[in-house]
Amino acid sequence: MQFNIKSRDVKFFLLGVVAAFIISVIYDWEGSVQAFKEGSSAGQNFLCKSN
Repeated sequence: MQFNIKSRDVKFFLLGVVAAFIISVIYDWEGSVQAFKEGSSAGQNFLCKSN
């Protein structure tokens, strides 16, 4: 079985992934902000400890 994947198919797939990500972030805004702050803090701590 041979599939014929075109650039249009790839574009629509990527557009769907981006749309799902945006909807997920908007739906759980508070959790997304909290996770971003925790990740940023952990990254800063890691960089400070490694220097």
